[in-house]
Amino acid sequence: MTRKHRTLLTLLTAVLTATAAPMVAPGTAEAATGGRACLFLDKEGARIAGRTYGHVAWAIRDPKNTNHWIWGATEGYKGKLHIAAGDYNGSWIKGGTWDGLRRSIKRDGRHRAGYYDAYRCINTASGDLKAAQRTYNNMKDNGYDIGFNNCLTKSIAIFRKYSPSLSSKHLPDGRGVPPRNYFATTLDHARGWEKARTY
Repeated sequence: MTRKHRTLLTLLTAVLTATAAPMVAPGTAEAATGGRACLFLDKEGARIAGRTYGHVAWAIRDPKNTNHWIWGATEGYKGKLHIAAGDYNGSWIKGGTWDGLRRSIKRDGRHRAGYYDAYRCINTASGDLKAAQRTYNNMKDNGYDIGFNNCLTKSIAIFRKYSPSLSSKHLPDGRGVPPRNYFATTLDHARGWEKARTY
């Protein structure tokens, strides 16, 4: 090998080492650094008058501690289409590791309401867990409406407070959109969302 070839090889190695991103296996993107928001879909959720609208749960990662997540959902209550502000609307929140999240948001293997079929995520440069938690706390008692103040719209509000970079281009308005349609179609046309993954 000539001196010129050795010099080119050294330069090429330096460039590749400096710019190459670490390889992440398809199921392990949760281990990357920075903010991350995920939406979980229960296709069988919210069955009303013989039609299934779907249900979603949300999750966000602590950018300062990538082993820590918070997650939750608004379940509604006893099939009610509208719940007045101040009344119980089935909102809940938890915190812990990704494995704890996956045990909490249970996999659907037999098409059961209350079990989740798939999830999809988006990475963010940063994230504010406290702002997201304040938003959750403000919404947990603000009622429920099947079309305009539901599991999806509350998830979107939490995501937007967590990361203002999740503007309408990345996170379109979900008012009046069935959660299963939003998950499967709306997010396909939004910027930055990964493809849906099954458990």
